[in-house]
Amino acid sequence: MQTEAWALKIARAIRDYLKDSDYDIIVVSEAFKGKHFTERSSEVLRVLLSSGVIGDFEILCYTPEEFERKKKACGIVREALREGIIIA
Repeated sequence: MQTEAWALKIARAIRDYLKDSDYDIIVVSEAFKGKHFTERSSEVLRVLLSSGVIGDFEILCYTPEEFERKKKACGIVREALREGIIIA
């Protein structure tokens, strides 16, 4: 899967985490066009697991256009942009 950006908002990185905090991952890719939202996150989860990355993840997958719209709204995307860590 070719991705344009992986933005990772980790509560642990901003020191407001609990032992059971999950990892919120936002993935932006043209490859998501025409795919159902749940299919997108399942695909990303398979890539993570096959790469040996294990954890409690909340994966949000957007096309670039969807991401641009979400950036202007309230919610996790704005929080990730403000407090998150871009990992690729």
